[in-house]
Formats: sequence, structure tokens, C-alpha cells
Amino acid sequence: MEANIIVNTSCGRIEGYEENGMIAFKGIPFAKAPVGELRFKPPVAVEPWEGIYKADHFGKRSLQTGEQEYSDDLGFSEDCLDLNIWIPREKSKSGQQAADEGALKEGGLPVIFYIHGGGHCSGANSDRFFDGPHLIRNRKAIMVAPAYRLGALGYLYLRDYLGEEYADSGNLGLLDQLLALKWVHENIAAFGGDPDMVILMGQSAGAKSVANLMVTPAAKGLFKRAILQSGACQCIRDTQTASKLTRIILEELGLTRATASRILTIDGEEIIKAQEKAYKRINFGHIFGPVLDGRTISESPEDYIREGKLGSIEVLIGYNRKELYFSDPARGKSREEAAEAFKMCYGLYAKHAMDAYEEYLKTEDPVEAFDHVQSEFIYGNGTLRLTQLLADNGVRTWSYLWNFEGNTIPYHFTEMPYIFGYSEKDAPGRGYAMEDMNYSLLMNETWMSFILTGDPENVLLPKWPPCETGEMGYRMYFEEKPHLEQFRLHSYWSGMPMQVIKL
Repeated sequence: MEANIIVNTSCGRIEGYEENGMIAFKGIPFAKAPVGELRFKPPVAVEPWEGIYKADHFGKRSLQTGEQEYSDDLGFSEDCLDLNIWIPREKSKSGQQAADEGALKEGGLPVIFYIHGGGHCSGANSDRFFDGPHLIRNRKAIMVAPAYRLGALGYLYLRDYLGEEYADSGNLGLLDQLLALKWVHENIAAFGGDPDMVILMGQSAGAKSVANLMVTPAAKGLFKRAILQSGACQCIRDTQTASKLTRIILEELGLTRATASRILTIDGEEIIKAQEKAYKRINFGHIFGPVLDGRTISESPEDYIREGKLGSIEVLIGYNRKELYFSDPARGKSREEAAEAFKMCYGLYAKHAMDAYEEYLKTEDPVEAFDHVQSEFIYGNGTLRLTQLLADNGVRTWSYLWNFEGNTIPYHFTEMPYIFGYSEKDAPGRGYAMEDMNYSLLMNETWMSFILTGDPENVLLPKWPPCETGEMGYRMYFEEKPHLEQFRLHSYWSGMPMQVIKL
């Protein structure tokens, strides 16, 4: 790997390298290791270093569940707070890529701040294919991918057990993202980026993270646009629910209120094992997420948006039509089994889900009705509710629904290969079929149009107006032939709040 360029930042000099036609800076630390006395504490900015930091390899992944799914040797650690940067590499007049600092001289490039998904429990900023070369495709834009603490190490609310010193513990993953965003605002100009043109982007827990940052007062002014794919504010929980979820984790660790302080020194792997046990007691997708603690998140997302605190931003938001259609079609759930599953997933909100299930049973078989409820209540309702709030309060918001079937039905995540542009040849079992290459080009053009201009409309799509105030809205329906549809923007289940779980 040939050394390519050295950049001066507030924390020191960083050396980047040529990779796939771009310049990559990998594993740049933006915070001190959150270990020892810093465990369960807000991130602390990294101290400046001497010499040159060689950003030629990814950092370790955050400790997480599902570690066995990775076959590489990157490893896992609590010391995981770093970010990766990819920038376009300038070409000389002869067509050869320049090897000097010419790639940074133009400056003012939009910056994509991409937050990985994984249910706030897994994933990494080094995940294959979700990188600059796959998304940007030689466009004039920069991509930044931060890491953040996951699971209990990032979202376990310990204030009620360990006191005020740990009052911020329920929002550590969010605070990690915020510190990385501040690092970008301070340093990205040195990489050729425009600190006033940062676009937040994420899918699933990444989209929820984007939504969380949108309603975090300290993040205001640090971004200009936001892309939310299959995620909104539904993972923010009240302190009472967060405290009850903490109790479940402590119980799985064999701890009580009197012995809770032992979690400060327990091996991190043991905490991850306790999470895995807790998954059997409550749906794993809902255990972790930020807390409405009156500190990092000072008021409900609804109030924050209604009060006009978002400022002048643009938003692209949507979800997939069959997000969670994963049930075994050979085994339908009985009403009793469905009711128990909804109780695990939604707690005190389970009645709303059961009411919807009974309604869907009038026209659907039990398997489809159950998956329909899960898809709508975990993803659809929160997305529609946030879209309606944004549109009603003057935020320019474009809505979409992904329904392209390609080589599979429109499950959760299936739009990602098209946007990032990796095929079955690149990723067997996960990429798009080669005959769908044109659809990948369409999706990438649409997302990049929004990133570069603030409007997703382009020559490959029909006219696509933003949503406006009112009962009805417009959204782009991504199927074999994309088309604009009018739909009831207020069609989410009445009485069901944006948040998903309450205990």
C-alpha cells in the first residue's frame, strides 16, 4: 500500500493511502479508550499525538453480539472509538491519478457521515462494502464512517443504580456519534470537505441514530441534510423503561441494586453474554437505544420538532414494504403466541399491536398478519410519524417506500446493495443480481442527487415533490418501475406513539 498524503488535524498529522481509486484514512481515533474509569462515561476527546498517525488499517470493532459472524482478524474491543474517511482522488490531465495533495486542493466537498446499523448491538464502521468507494463512485463527495459503543456498553442506563456520576450512561453510543460529528466539523476542511455541508446517513439502527442526532440539541448546526432508511425515533425510551431494561441485564449478570457497581469492572465479554441471555426475555431489537434523560436528549422528539428547533435542513426518509417478513410460512402463530410475542416486543404498547393483528387477520393468513404487524410497528409507524411531524413543521422532506423485489422480496436491508452498488459477484447471497445493475445505478443516482443538491429528483425518476402539511402525502414507490404515489401520511396506528417499547 503506497503512502499517498499527509493531513494536519487538531489531534495531529495523519497519513492516508490510495485504495480503490480513492484516498482512505482508516482507524483515526477521535476519543480516548472508554475503559477503566471511563467505562460507562461520556467520550473524552483524544489528546494530540506526536509524529504521524498511519491510518492504514481499520480499528477493532466494538464489543458486540454475533462476533462469530466475522471471519477476519480485526478483533473486538472496548477501545473502539475511531472513524474512517474516504476522499476522491484527483486525476491529472493525462488521466493518471495524482499522487500529491491535489486531491484536497479543490475543497468544499459535501461530507457523508454514515452511521452503521445493527440494532445498536452489532455492526462496525469497517463492514465490507459500506464504504466510500462503493457509495461515492467517483463523485465529488467525502464519506466518513464513525464507530460507537454498542449494546450495554453504549446504552445501559445506570443513573438509578450508580448515581449522578453515571447520569449520561444511557446515551453513550449517541454521545460517541456526537463527538465524532464535532471532530468532523473541526477537521474535515483539511481533507477537502465542507464542514457546513454534512449529510447524516444511516440504515436501521444507523437511521435511528440519525434521527436521534436530529433531536439532540448539541448536534444542531453540525449537519445540513439527513437520510433515514428503515429507522426513526422509535428506539428512544423514557427513564423508567430504560431503568427496567437495566435491571434485566444486571439480573443476568447476577447483580442486584446493592452490588450493581461491580459492572464497572466485570469483563466486557461477560456483559455481552448477559445481553444474549436477556434477548430471550425481551425482543433483542428493543433492548438498547438512547434515553430521554433531560440531558443529552432534553425533550421528546415530537416537542423538539414542533418547536421548530431542527432549523433549515432537508430529509430523505422511508422504509421497506416487507421489513420483517421472516416467519416460517409453514408454521403460523396462534393468537396466544402472537400476543406473547407482542408483549415481549412492545410491553405496555402490546395491545395496539394485537388490535392491528386482529384487523389484518380479516384479509391475511396468521403468518402474513404477524409479519405485517412487526414490519409496521417496528419500522413503518415510526417512519410515517416522523415524516408527518417533519412535513407539518416546515422541514423539506422526501418520502419513499422500497418495494423492489429483484432476487428477493423487499425485506429489511434489501435496498442497501443497490444504493452502495455491490452485486452477487461482490457479495454472494447479499448483493443484487447482475441483471439489476441499472436499478442499482438508479438508486445510487437518487441518493447521491440528494446528498449533492438536497433534492433526490433526477432524470431517472418521475417528478418527486416533497411532503407538505396535511393528511395526504407523496412518496416515491421503488418497484420495478418507480412511480410517485399519494398516500395517507397519517395512516400509522392511532394511539401508538413514535417510541416502540414501554415497560
